[in-house]
Amino acid sequence: MSIKTTENVIGVTGADGFIGKHLLKLLSKNNEYRIVAFQGDLLNEKDIENFYAEGVTTVVHLAGGFFGSFNDLININLVTTQNILVIGKKFGLRKIIYSSSGAVYGNTRNLKSYENDNLCPNTDYGFTKTCAENLIKMYSDGSGLEYIILRFPNVYGEDNNKGVIFNFLKGIRDNGKVTVYGDGSAVRDFLYVDDACRAIVASLNYPNSDIFNISGISALSINDLLQILSSKYTFEVVYENANNALTNLTLNTSKAEKLLKFTPIIIKIDL
Repeated sequence: MSIKTTENVIGVTGADGFIGKHLLKLLSKNNEYRIVAFQGDLLNEKDIENFYAEGVTTVVHLAGGFFGSFNDLININLVTTQNILVIGKKFGLRKIIYSSSGAVYGNTRNLKSYENDNLCPNTDYGFTKTCAENLIKMYSDGSGLEYIILRFPNVYGEDNNKGVIFNFLKGIRDNGKVTVYGDGSAVRDFLYVDDACRAIVASLNYPNSDIFNISGISALSINDLLQILSSKYTFEVVYENANNALTNLTLNTSKAEKLLKFTPIIIKIDL
């Protein structure tokens, strides 16, 4: 199989997803890179080989899953990452930027999690993201592959189809009702999708392997978010027993501010 040798070829998995669509739009404004959007199945070796045959040397790995059975999450979050790494080595992969999650921390004692905190995921999603991170770091140690792991909180914005803000807005639109699991005191960080994409772009030329928390506005409780929504919409709030083991997801971003020179542009939620 012939391999194209164009320099600065950025491959994007999950390019048709929420963050992926916004990232492609942002990257299209920069003539420094040629962009290859992955097409096919990341569990199919031939599809991945075709992807790398386009000359891809850096992969932005956005593909992943939040919902589903444990086995489903293992496949979509871990096995796909393994495939990207193993097949990429054959084709000269130099760098991977991985979209991870603050869910890898689990429920920590400190309000805000730091990159060097112990990882204690308490959800299947967080566990599989942690495993993927460890796989990337282990693979890098043996191959010299550069990596950037970006731990995101709740990412929101236009065209989003999951997450607490999407669920609340959908409930308001569908039946004028918002369902809250727990008492609403759970705390979350929120990051606007364009800011998430800016952090990814900032990672492309970062010269070392590293891990960064990326976040936007200050932490909000679910009740805080309801208050913001109530200024624009009329709706009923229904509280039900919590079914999510992750009560808090808040990230300290001082490392990204210092080293990546990343600060969010959108500093408040405007719905």
